[in-house]
Amino acid sequence: MRKIIITCAILIATSFNAFAQVGVGTTTPQGALDVVSSDSGVVVPRVANTAAVTAPVNGMIIYDLSENCFKGYRDGEWSGCGFAPSASTTVLTQIGNEADSPDSVNSVVTVAQLNQIFPALTAVDVSRETDYQNYIDAYPDDFASPATQAEVQAMVTELNNLASNNLVISPTGKIWMDRNLGATQVATSSTDAASYGDLYQWGRNSDGHESSTSTVTAGPVVSGSEGSNFITINAAPNDWLSTQDDTRWDVPKTANDPCPTGYRVPTETELDAERTLFATSNAAGAFASVLKLPVAGYRTASAGALTGVGSNGNYWSSTVDGTNARYLRFPSSNAYMSSNHRATGFSVRCLKE
Repeated sequence: MRKIIITCAILIATSFNAFAQVGVGTTTPQGALDVVSSDSGVVVPRVANTAAVTAPVNGMIIYDLSENCFKGYRDGEWSGCGFAPSASTTVLTQIGNEADSPDSVNSVVTVAQLNQIFPALTAVDVSRETDYQNYIDAYPDDFASPATQAEVQAMVTELNNLASNNLVISPTGKIWMDRNLGATQVATSSTDAASYGDLYQWGRNSDGHESSTSTVTAGPVVSGSEGSNFITINAAPNDWLSTQDDTRWDVPKTANDPCPTGYRVPTETELDAERTLFATSNAAGAFASVLKLPVAGYRTASAGALTGVGSNGNYWSSTVDGTNARYLRFPSSNAYMSSNHRATGFSVRCLKE
């Protein structure tokens, strides 16, 4: 009997090594392991839960006793019951669908859902649920479809680092610099001079002209010859350039955009969306907003003279309007979008690309 058993074992081992196929209940296995039975089944490992498996590998199957169902390990994570997509996959798919452009699907992802993403996200802030939703709607290009764990983690990290990076997030979901370009601090009041920053002619980069005390010289001039001067002009089309160029501040961001890397001059639509959120449609409402916009005044196109300092705010958009360009204006009595000469010096507040 012992010889027979040993002989059978040798035959099975030889068969497995030769053909890499094992049959149970059959002499003609059709796979690496072929189990044939008319009255029984295969019992897979039964574990307390997926966490009990210390070293899962793709292709592993278990029976999860905590949920009384089969689960499989695939693409680095456990599936849901019955091999349905995991909770993580479901949430990432949802985020990818919500990150649509144009924004027709508003994000409703919850903090609880974000905490289901695998590998686990770090530093998810329960108080920022609305910010996460607004961000997904505002920056669809930051996410694939479905989204990836890395993309969602990048969002969480960026929103957690707003203050340390001199940024704020608006209820619109857009991320803005928390101060005017060139300002040394966030405005502490509407008339905080340290928060006024620089005054830019439309379409110009930071070349020195933006200083409120920069030298004034008559124009218009050819692009590239402006130097650091504030170029004045008192004749149509009242542009500092002798040949107008509508693309100097554009979307996507251009080389002439003065905002730091990753940020740009906002469009008229983006500025106006913030204006509609002012509690009061005036300078007081502009300062009371999350952007804390001060009243820095402006420099005239005709002479470069400082005007309206401490009484009205004027902020360029990247949007052109015929020979002029669009901007946000707010004196003490109202707030509105308007057009002005491109040689005028206005404030700039930068927006995340």
